[in-house]
Order: sequence, then structure tokens, then C-alpha cells
Amino acid sequence: MRRCLGILAALLPALAAAAPPEAVAPAGPTDEAALVQRHLGLFVTTPDRREASERVVVKPGRLELWFLRAVPADQREVAVCDGARWLLTGRLAGSTGAPALFASLPDVQDVTLVFYRLETRVQPDAEGRYAQSRSPIPEARFKVTRQKATQLDAAALRQTLTGARCASVAASVLDEVWTP
Repeated sequence: MRRCLGILAALLPALAAAAPPEAVAPAGPTDEAALVQRHLGLFVTTPDRREASERVVVKPGRLELWFLRAVPADQREVAVCDGARWLLTGRLAGSTGAPALFASLPDVQDVTLVFYRLETRVQPDAEGRYAQSRSPIPEARFKVTRQKATQLDAAALRQTLTGARCASVAASVLDEVWTP
């Protein structure tokens, strides 16, 4: 038993040194990503379980939120309603929406939510094995600026962004709505 413990104690430093840095100390979410989650409630899985393209991109004065959601042609109006509602009021019941997000991030001037699908390609490599690559393809984009968001009432929007007129209301309250 002692011998096994001695061998294990001798191997631990070597195992720790051989592990990739992210396995030793996982990177935590950025402050912006944590605030996006708190105010918008977009991501219901932990960052390590999400698709790699599903992320919060921080740019000077801007945030881009990439969310994996394909938008079939017959579902565009539903996607526009969901995108506007999730961006302006939050996805989850306890979410506070874009006005609260802007209040928490004074340097951010606009937030863009992108719904995307994944395009997967498989190609043989030089050794005859197949290599898979996945590319995010934007399918819908929703943008709101600080100026517009501060004029909106998230509680009123929760009731307004529903029903048959939802897509047209969404287009009128956002700064940009794009679907191909």
C-alpha cells in the first residue's frame, strides 16, 4: 500500500505538467458574459457544455451574442419574435432585459443577438482519415442600441411581443432586424 502511494505521489507532478493548461485551470466567464447571463438568461448550459460558436463576443463599445438556433424559412416570424423578446426582456422568467444590461455595462453602446446554424464539412486528410470542420452560419440578427433600450419598458414589452403582430412590433422597437 505504501509503495502504491509513493508511486502515485511521484507521478502526480508529471501528470499535472503533462495536462493542457485549460485542464489545470479552466478559464472562467468574462464579466460581460456573466452579466449577459444574469440580465438576458440566454444560455441555460454552462460554458464548457455549449457549442464552441455559442459565445459572447466583446468588442469596443459592442457585445455580440451568438446563440445556436437554426431559422427555417417557415419559422422566421417566430424567430424574430423570440430574438426581440430575448434581447429586450430576457429569455428566462427572472431576466431583466437589455435596459438592465446596459445599466450594468456603461461602456457598451449596442448589443447584437445572432441566431446561427452550424454547417459541417467532412474532408479526408493526407493520412486517409476524415477531418470534420464546423462553421457558424448566421440566420438572423437583432440589434438594439443603448439609446433605444433605455426608452423601452421591459415589463410592457413582455406583453407586447406576443401574438400575430409580434414580428412587426419587434421590427419597430429594435434598431436592426435581419433574416435572409
